[in-house]
Amino acid sequence: MDDNLPENDGGLLRGLLDWRFRRYLTMQLLPVFYVLLVMAAVVVIAGMVALAFLWSTTAGLITLAVAPFVLLIAVAVIRAVLEYLVMAHRIMRVVENMERIPGHVDQLTARVDVVVTQVDALGEKVNDMHSTVGLPGRILRRWQQ
Repeated sequence: MDDNLPENDGGLLRGLLDWRFRRYLTMQLLPVFYVLLVMAAVVVIAGMVALAFLWSTTAGLITLAVAPFVLLIAVAVIRAVLEYLVMAHRIMRVVENMERIPGHVDQLTARVDVVVTQVDALGEKVNDMHSTVGLPGRILRRWQQ
């Protein structure tokens, strides 16, 4: 996917008309899916209650009493499935970002190599200075004793 195009760029209509699938609409359409699925659950449960009343009044009353709990469970399942989709979408984004890591590691390796070279050169200079200063320092210490 093209990293230069944000997910919400251009709105819903522009995203729907994106024939090359350069934008993800999942997150934008999720609230719409949630409302549609909850409405469908309400319609199905209302239809079941109506059918139960057509069959018998007792079955209709029992179904009507149980219907709110069934609706609650249906909405919870719908919500869980949609949250799973959100989680999968976020994992996909993390994986896409991980694909960039090797390039960053190569850049860091080159920078570390430069730093190591500079530290080695500095170490050689310090050793040269130490060997130069080392003899007079030993002579001064002997005189002080």
